[in-house]
Amino acid sequence: MSTGSAAIPQLKAAPEPAQIAERLTGGSWGGLEFCLAPRHVESGDAVRRAVETVRTATAGRGLALTTEAPVAWPSGAFVRVDRLDDEARAGIARSVEFAAGIGSPVLTIHLFVPLTPEEFRARGAVDARAVEAFLRHFAGACTASGVHPLIENVPPVLRMRTGGVYLSPIGGHWRDLLEWAGRVPELGFTVDTSHAALFANYAAAYPSSFDLASAEELSLERYVGELAPRAEVAHVSDAHGLLGEGLAFGTGGQALEPAVGALGRAVAYVVAEVNEPDPAASPAMKAGHSELERLLAAPPAPWPHRTRRVPEDRFDWQPVLERRDPVPSLLELEERFGGRRVLITGGGGLIGRTLATLLLGFSPESVTVLDGHEASLTADRRGREPAALTRVSHVLCDVRDRGRLDAELAHARPHVVFHLAAYKHVDWAESHPEEFIDTNLHGSWNVLRAAEAAGVETVAVASTDKAALAASTYARTKRLMEQLTAHAAGDGAQRVAVRLVNVLGSAGSASELFLRQARAGVPLTITDPGMLRYWITLPHAATLVAHSTLLAAEGHTLCTAADPAMVSVGDLGARIWAAAGAAGRPSVDLLGVRPGETFREVLVGGGEELGDESRQGVATITGPEPTAGAAWVAERLGERTARDAARPVWFEALRSLELVAPVDRGHRGGHGRGGRVASGT
Repeated sequence: MSTGSAAIPQLKAAPEPAQIAERLTGGSWGGLEFCLAPRHVESGDAVRRAVETVRTATAGRGLALTTEAPVAWPSGAFVRVDRLDDEARAGIARSVEFAAGIGSPVLTIHLFVPLTPEEFRARGAVDARAVEAFLRHFAGACTASGVHPLIENVPPVLRMRTGGVYLSPIGGHWRDLLEWAGRVPELGFTVDTSHAALFANYAAAYPSSFDLASAEELSLERYVGELAPRAEVAHVSDAHGLLGEGLAFGTGGQALEPAVGALGRAVAYVVAEVNEPDPAASPAMKAGHSELERLLAAPPAPWPHRTRRVPEDRFDWQPVLERRDPVPSLLELEERFGGRRVLITGGGGLIGRTLATLLLGFSPESVTVLDGHEASLTADRRGREPAALTRVSHVLCDVRDRGRLDAELAHARPHVVFHLAAYKHVDWAESHPEEFIDTNLHGSWNVLRAAEAAGVETVAVASTDKAALAASTYARTKRLMEQLTAHAAGDGAQRVAVRLVNVLGSAGSASELFLRQARAGVPLTITDPGMLRYWITLPHAATLVAHSTLLAAEGHTLCTAADPAMVSVGDLGARIWAAAGAAGRPSVDLLGVRPGETFREVLVGGGEELGDESRQGVATITGPEPTAGAAWVAERLGERTARDAARPVWFEALRSLELVAPVDRGHRGGHGRGGRVASGT
């Protein structure tokens, strides 16, 4: 922690003559933090050359000098705090030698275990003993040379200065730094404001990656309050979205003024760590240094008031499926949605809300949440932070009303439309087919035609795995909707249908009911415990739908979940019962199979093939997709057929729905309503 004197502002540089010379021009600077690269620690001679370079360039200037260790060793292997091999020992020793050689009182190392997205999803628990061994060795090497060892919080997405995307299961949360400093008391902290903001943003957009319930305790104020008392260095820059790291002051969304005031009273060094497009020049960094000087000299600013929202019920469904959620293709999605306009029909539903929250992390220009259900729109608006609402519009609109839909698309001018609005309960479709036709077919046709008229680049429509067999009225509406989507893509437009499977926790689903019943300790109401279904989590569903737009850009028109979990309804109920903490084994009330339901679902139908998992959680479906029926509908409906007049056309199309192979309904009779079994499901 600070010795009590004013914090010294610093610029950042590599120990290279040209870069040091550039940093020292154009003003009077408080000091430099030197960021070591692998080449600077590849040998003892390399360290001595780097030390001599710094001494020569800074002699007589009275600068405060500090050091940050490399993020990779000379072999190219990333620094990992769970891997203390011979190269790591040598790299630590040489980093300490450099720090001591230039008179740096501290050496910072990142608290991370960089993993590829594939490794991150497949990971087990972090080896705590290995991490402790690494940090104890690091701390011991530093203190033996009179250097204070510091660990730095990291962002959720690591670029590692080498390209590519990596994630770390530790080091993002302030709790991680406190935990490891508790185990290795010699450790202090380097607090990075940009990293803290990005971790909070990721936790808000996709919390399940880091097993978090929400981003509630991840405000910058909380990071500073928890870590500043043991911190020596602060890295200060702005941040935006999930990937906007190290931005110039005032270009992101962070409360840097109170942060600098609070950190300046606690730490000894404050670094203007602004990423420059050209590392050889540092205009933004120097502007940040000047801003740091101003803020450090000013009276402390108060933290802005934060409106606390009612927290959502964030039950973690990953243990129920015994697998981790996919990692979004972050760079591709950032390119796809950054600065773009998005509209989501059915956006007030749970999947739509989860998708909107994910997309907001990629800094779109706007997200229009369109829904015909007033309560859902109101709930979404009330649940969002005020800052997010500046980019979110809520629109009350029924997709069955083509005129209103045209008007809203003309106003929103979306680049991408996600069409999620639908009726979905199989048994209701059997008793109220007109309503399902009006919404799932006529409403979808309205969306596709309105999008074409508005020049929308990409449309992704939500289908279901039930469409593969098309064994019910609901399933047939969705199968015909897939064919309408393929027909709409016939001229090269980016149009894709996404066969969602059962989404855990979605409104009105069996899994949501099981969770409420387990928490209440009442019997589970199950149709047939042996019925087999595919299941994914809400985050997986949002990622699947978002990834579908990337497939649409590649010319695909149909996709589904990659490797979803197949679990019987009975087993799922038992897993949810246990995960909810309910005692003993659940009792079950058997209701019997409802009209339209099949005993087992499939992902692909006759003539179709499931493709590879090109991005985590999504796979293409290939094979001939009949579109003659869709063309027949298009010819008869034209542009402006009213809903009532269109209904006979839709009924006729459903009766003659083209399938590649005969439907295997796979239906099995169920138990009578009300039969109870004491349970082993």
